[in-house]
Amino acid sequence: MVLGALSVGVGLGLQGLVSNLVSGLVIAFEKPVSVGDLIEVNDKSGTMKSIGFRSSVVSLADGAYLIIPNSDLLSQHLVNWTMGKNHKKITITLGVAYGTDINQAKAVLTSILTADDRIMASPAAVVVAKDFDESAINFQLIFWIHHISESLSIRSDIIAQIDKTFKEQGIVIPFPQQEVTVKQVQGGSGGEVDKNASPAK
Repeated sequence: MVLGALSVGVGLGLQGLVSNLVSGLVIAFEKPVSVGDLIEVNDKSGTMKSIGFRSSVVSLADGAYLIIPNSDLLSQHLVNWTMGKNHKKITITLGVAYGTDINQAKAVLTSILTADDRIMASPAAVVVAKDFDESAINFQLIFWIHHISESLSIRSDIIAQIDKTFKEQGIVIPFPQQEVTVKQVQGGSGGEVDKNASPAK
């Protein structure tokens, strides 16, 4: 019985080893990814540092190293940004206060995106009024950038420019508010909070 269990364990171990070796050969010959490529795997982005026969190493944006068995690298959803010319799509969602001129807000957001040379002209940036929220009308901005390595800085710059321009144009980005009603307690000097108070619209 013990020998049988050991045989099963050894068999599974060899199966994993063979799978990783075969995957390493597939990567070497088909080259779905190469050293230096910017990739995304398991929702983690980084640069491919090395590709071995059994495993590969990815340098993540936070400085950590991710070691991935080659079989996992091929079986999971691998995105190779370098193979796709380094272009990346960015989506930003934000809300404006009710009563805002939607056409004005849309025009302001569009002008901010088209004025930035780091954003691709084709496909063109898209600005749409997406939906109604409790305290805001939500807009969605969708645009493509030339280089994935600039995604964080461009996203940050666009958000900062939106905040600055909205303040100049008098467009308000709201925050959730709650209305609280205070009732006088009969025979007392204090007050009580109405537990049935509803959020402000």
